[in-house]
Amino acid sequence: MTRHSDDRATGAAPTTASAQADRMVMIDGVGFADAFARRPFPVEHRLVDHPLLTLDGIAELADALPHSAVERHRADLPLVMPGGAPDQLDGRPSDTVRGIATNDSWMVLWNIEQAPAWRELLHRCLDDVKADIPGRDGGMMQREGFLFLSAPNAVTPAHFDPEHNLLLQIRGTKEMNVGRFPDPADQQRELDRYYDGGHRNLESVPVDAQTFVLSPGQGVYVNSFAPHWVHNRDEASISLSITFRTRRSEAAERAHALNARLRRLGLHPRPAGHDERRDRAKAVIVHGADRIRRLRSRADARQRAGM
Repeated sequence: MTRHSDDRATGAAPTTASAQADRMVMIDGVGFADAFARRPFPVEHRLVDHPLLTLDGIAELADALPHSAVERHRADLPLVMPGGAPDQLDGRPSDTVRGIATNDSWMVLWNIEQAPAWRELLHRCLDDVKADIPGRDGGMMQREGFLFLSAPNAVTPAHFDPEHNLLLQIRGTKEMNVGRFPDPADQQRELDRYYDGGHRNLESVPVDAQTFVLSPGQGVYVNSFAPHWVHNRDEASISLSITFRTRRSEAAERAHALNARLRRLGLHPRPAGHDERRDRAKAVIVHGADRIRRLRSRADARQRAGM
């Protein structure tokens, strides 16, 4: 079953003009607080005419970022592609940006906050979001931003992301589909496969989905680990993804990671997300083990250097 959400006023209308006047991201705070960490929710924004978000501004960023922060591949991908898509394109990243309307490509710029002006924009937007969920789930942390550019009719295969994400449409129109598996066991299977070393692309598409038709100025909040996929319409698309984690979502990630290690030992741990206290305890174990590993690595490096 698919439900469509294509109404600017539904759930995203500002509560008062004065409360939203200076914001880059406008959210119905009451509705968002209720949806947070549970289900998708529509939002609006004022970024369409921002000077950084022109093709020239994005092209300049693309060439300035490290190679590892640029991903490019063909736009005509299947909806289900559990192994992920190979990076098949070469040439200057800026050329891919400027030719996005005709080059049949899909492109993402990861961690745009590496550039100071983009970091400032990311924080300004997420400060607006934080105002509606102050302190929720342990507070906002690990802010990251991504830019997605896609050719007309491009498809982003079904996948999930560990972050809380607000996808903000800048140019073109796309259908953002956010689904759920009716059987929690199917969701757990996908999460286990990912933390056991698989790709975050899904092996199947959930049958129950809500579709958000995003035009410039519109956006949608997607809760962490919610399955989603994208169909671009018949013009090139630019979307800005502003993301963050919370203390609670980070603890769940670390619990998933520890569970994967326990499965490799032949054990059957309780899935993450069912017991917050247990997740926090597992998170402490993972954090401690990672810290010890880093300290050992530094000690080994100093020893090799004769220090």
